[in-house]
Amino acid sequence: MYDSYMKIIFLMILSLMPLLTDAACPRGCSGHGTCGAGGVCTCFPGFGYSADCSLRTCPTGPAWADKASAADTAHANVECSNAGICDRSIGVCECFEGYTGAACRRSSCPNDCSDNGVCMTIKDAGLYLGRDYDSKPGATGGDGMGPKYTNWDAESIGVCNCDFGFFGPDCSRRMCPKADDPITINQNYRSIMFRLKTGNGAGFGGTLKVNFLGHIAEFSMTTKWTPAYCKQQWEKLDNIESVNCLVDEGNSINSLYEGKNATMNVTFTAFPKLPSENNFFSHTGNPPISSFTCDTSGITVTAGTSKSCVIKDLVSTDIREYEFCGRRGTCDFTSGLCYCFTGYTGMDCTGDSLSVSASNAEPALGVTAVGNDFIGNVLEVQSQKAAAADFKFMSCKADGTEVFSITGQGRINLGELVITQTGATIQDGGLNIDSGGQTIAQHGMYVTNHLGGQNSLQVTTSNTAMTKATIAAYSTTTAAANKPNFNLIEAGESSAALMFKVRGDGQTSILGGGLKVEAGGATVVRGGLSIQNGGATIQSTIESLDHSLYVLSGASIYNNRKNHTVLKVNAGLDTHNGTALEVSSDAAAGNKYYSLLKTVINADADNGSPAQTIFRVSAKPKTEILAGGLDVWAGGLKVRAGGLRVLAGGVTIGGGGISVAGATTFADAVEFDGAVSIAGVTVDATGATL
Repeated sequence: MYDSYMKIIFLMILSLMPLLTDAACPRGCSGHGTCGAGGVCTCFPGFGYSADCSLRTCPTGPAWADKASAADTAHANVECSNAGICDRSIGVCECFEGYTGAACRRSSCPNDCSDNGVCMTIKDAGLYLGRDYDSKPGATGGDGMGPKYTNWDAESIGVCNCDFGFFGPDCSRRMCPKADDPITINQNYRSIMFRLKTGNGAGFGGTLKVNFLGHIAEFSMTTKWTPAYCKQQWEKLDNIESVNCLVDEGNSINSLYEGKNATMNVTFTAFPKLPSENNFFSHTGNPPISSFTCDTSGITVTAGTSKSCVIKDLVSTDIREYEFCGRRGTCDFTSGLCYCFTGYTGMDCTGDSLSVSASNAEPALGVTAVGNDFIGNVLEVQSQKAAAADFKFMSCKADGTEVFSITGQGRINLGELVITQTGATIQDGGLNIDSGGQTIAQHGMYVTNHLGGQNSLQVTTSNTAMTKATIAAYSTTTAAANKPNFNLIEAGESSAALMFKVRGDGQTSILGGGLKVEAGGATVVRGGLSIQNGGATIQSTIESLDHSLYVLSGASIYNNRKNHTVLKVNAGLDTHNGTALEVSSDAAAGNKYYSLLKTVINADADNGSPAQTIFRVSAKPKTEILAGGLDVWAGGLKVRAGGLRVLAGGVTIGGGGISVAGATTFADAVEFDGAVSIAGVTVDATGATL
């Protein structure tokens, strides 16, 4: 009985043993842990804050504020990074304002970057936005990734990476247009050299990437690098407007520099007015060389391994600006609009003009010099730059079209010039009219030349296809009676001492000096040629194609060419029925003091021969052969009236005989080789009278 009772007690103790053991740990570890020896709970992960495992723990991170535990050692991991309060019921950190993340370890970005950017840690900013890093000495390119940052705050500090066109800690500020300052002159363009090198290879393959402030230009290493290709690839970037390139020619990059080097010199001539920049990437016209990095990770080397990219400055001083509103206005960073200073306009304030509101009847701008004793300049425009053609003192435009301008050299360009008083005086430099010509409505044009070595008036036609007159003189008068009363052209010492003139009716007169035609001859188509004084010297031919040639004061024709005819008159038409040569006189018939026609052999001073008249047609009228006789070879000789008188030399008739219709007087002996018939008297060949 006793044994049975003891067995029951023993079994009861065994059954209560687990209860007695659990009862030793607080609240049985709240079901979130196990009770160990000594009544100590071993809490499950996330429930270890209290002894009974009833309270949750929160994520930990480097403490934002903490005491140092050793030299340069602090920021130990703590719950909520000392930047928030842990909600033990759920194990979640309630971060203080300005902190975020499960452990409140990151500072939140201001205003969540205003929806104009993304928030990222400074570790990520270094990797993805930092300058490409290569530990090799002198190298400027690596694998396209920036430097690694591993300090305690690498993943704690949050920073905004703004969209292009925005900047500021919270990306709330808008960028205004940027441009070069228009009043700064003689500045340079930024220029940089890029050279890819290999020390042990024979050539390149793959692709070179060049990062310029967050924008990447790619260059194929198997494509021929030409200036055009270089320019094309650079100008694909949103933060570059235009460049000029200098590269070496070759069928491919592998042929350049014996296949071991590749170089391009890039000059940045313009950046976009609307900047593709943000809080991390921006410049003011002269980006430092650190703004450019190479990514050579995509390049392969033929028969080698080494490769490097070297970037060097070519031109980096006195560079054109690239600043908000061209430094000629202020930027409203809320709207991104420029408010230009007085005298400037345009989206970037580089328009050099003055805008003044005015009514339709009032001047837009008035400048008044007050006082009658004023002796200065009412308007003065100055330039510190020396006179040059690459800038203008003034430009006037109508609806965008320039109608008037004054260049830096003082050249005036205008649409039309009207001078209402006192005319125009050009003291130096002359007058150049590129196009449009010159029209003088009244008073004509007077040209005075005091320089003996220059032409007073020179007109030159340079167009090889010219079909108009180089100089034209026109008169609009239609009254025929008035045309002889004025001259279209006249030349001489004065209007009272003319040497040459062309009247309004077309008559051309040489009043002094004569006319000398040295080549080409003289052709008078109609109207004849009138020379009143001085005669005419013609070294070649003279032709009259219509009517006649009139010489009022005599004409002498000299020929100093052997075997050339001195005067030749030719009726050139087959149907000609006029007179080839006519000699006439207005003098009364019977005037014995002149001859209509005379031929003379001039005196020869060398051998003492006097002048001798051979043939003469006088005005008696009478035709005389004074020497040499008369030979008629064919056709015979017929004298219809007036008779025939031979004073010397006789008459020899070789054939055809002679027939005399009237009385015949022989002053000397007469010899007949043939028959002679004289008024019924016939003398035969034997001398017999029949």
